[in-house]
Amino acid sequence: MSAARVETRYGSGPTIVKIYSWNLNGYRAAVKKGFREWFERTNPDVLSLQEIRADWGELADEDRALLTARHEVCWFPSTSKRGYAGAATLVRKGLQFEQSAGVGVAEFDCEGRLVVSKHPKLTLIAGYFPNASEGLSRLEYKRAFSRWVRDEIVRRHARGERLVIIGDLNVAPEAIDIARPDANRRSPGFTDEEREDFREYLRVGVVDAFRERNPGKKDQYTWWTWRANARERNVGWRLDIALVSRELDASVTAVKHHTKVLGSDHCPISVEVDV
Repeated sequence: MSAARVETRYGSGPTIVKIYSWNLNGYRAAVKKGFREWFERTNPDVLSLQEIRADWGELADEDRALLTARHEVCWFPSTSKRGYAGAATLVRKGLQFEQSAGVGVAEFDCEGRLVVSKHPKLTLIAGYFPNASEGLSRLEYKRAFSRWVRDEIVRRHARGERLVIIGDLNVAPEAIDIARPDANRRSPGFTDEEREDFREYLRVGVVDAFRERNPGKKDQYTWWTWRANARERNVGWRLDIALVSRELDASVTAVKHHTKVLGSDHCPISVEVDV
């Protein structure tokens, strides 16, 4: 199911748009752990979901009705492997977003990586960045993806677009973003190569919205392994990140990690933008 352009409910004046992102580690699994209740309670303006791991037709009727009751849905599952990866973006009906599934690069689109949602005041690129995988077997694939993202930032900035890039970026950018940096120097998500690729994003004009506001704040994580009570002990990684164009950053009014929200090995994050 894809979204069509709709008219804004807010008129032409400025308003705060709250954008949420959550890696569900499987949509149907998250439903069993309270996702429906969280979604109805939170009622986000925009929601990016990652690792949906299901085709739209595989969702229960109740879920399709829930997701489309107040939102336009761009559901983008993997076609290369069933039950793998995939992303979706939900936009509240009445906002001026036009959505498209994929970025026109077959090797990324077949895994359901990114959804692009264009608003007159900003462009949202949201989804699930590749994992370098065990043994770093997909490190080169991930690096190719990261180079594409860097180049796309440059291209869109050249066209005058203001960007929000949000999702599970699958990298802890700095040592402060991981509980055990010394033990994970060659672990997927914390290699020198992946961290350097992240810095390349910053060099071409986006900022890490959370770190921009919390430069020295420790123990701020968004993912915890299921093992060894890691979440209870807060032994985690900050993998879920919002990047914003530097010129848009002044319009960001809040960036939050919703660590008390359970239902996945990730917690949701949110960024509020005055558009």
